[in-house]
Amino acid sequence: MNILILSLLAASSIVFGCEITLPQHLLILGESSNSATTIQSKDCEGIVVEDISRLLSELEGRIPSHQLLRMMNQKGHQSLAITPHLIQIQQLKTIIRDQLPMPTGTQIKTTSAINASNFIVLAIGDKVDVRCSGCLFGSHQAVNIDIREFDGNNKSFVAAVDFIKMVRAYRVISPMQSFTAVPNSYLKEEYTESIPHTDLVTDMETLRFYKTNKPVKSGELLRQSDLTAISLVRAGLKTDVILENEMVRIKTQGISRGNGAFGELVEVFHPQKNKKYQGKVVDINKVLVEL
Repeated sequence: MNILILSLLAASSIVFGCEITLPQHLLILGESSNSATTIQSKDCEGIVVEDISRLLSELEGRIPSHQLLRMMNQKGHQSLAITPHLIQIQQLKTIIRDQLPMPTGTQIKTTSAINASNFIVLAIGDKVDVRCSGCLFGSHQAVNIDIREFDGNNKSFVAAVDFIKMVRAYRVISPMQSFTAVPNSYLKEEYTESIPHTDLVTDMETLRFYKTNKPVKSGELLRQSDLTAISLVRAGLKTDVILENEMVRIKTQGISRGNGAFGELVEVFHPQKNKKYQGKVVDINKVLVEL
């Protein structure tokens, strides 16, 4: 009998060896966890609290406790009890996207609370509003968070937010040799963070006017430095000239006075009118003159 009682007690200690109590409603201000005042634990090792804190900082929505248990089990924490049965998590990133008129292509890279915990406990009925006074949507922008509590009280916090600009880019999916054309089928479109001086290729439409100047490996993002412009207009040859302004568009022809690649300026002579035009190369044997 004593052995049976001891066995039951041992099993009970395994099942309930670590008890985690979470708030029912959390607002996550930052990605680094700070759970000293928001996560209560009993008979738990520090790594358990750290892991569930990191886990919560990555989740959003209404999360059942059994789902949290399954995720913690995958991290190697088996003997846990988590309450309550349902936790609601809001992410500051999502609230900012919903409430601030962010410029096209702008995304949030990181958020972090300033002089506050990254985990804020909310009550039923609390409303969260964000403000960004004079926000330039760059790095280290101060965003104000106002919490209107159900009982009429207000709380305010400040978070630092890093906004990034995303641009279209093309990843090479098949290797290319030197001095060859760039087939569209060799590229995959994606969006990546805009970093100054990276000279990424962002327009596939004009790639037909270029060829590679070196081998380009699969998996790399295609850059302007990988390409050499092809000469589209050659000196002494007949060239189409488009004269254009907001009101009119006229097409004529002339003789190019020089070679030119896409986007370069060349001079074209019109023999009948004895007139010279300077225009930008826009296609094969075609120059655009803006009036």
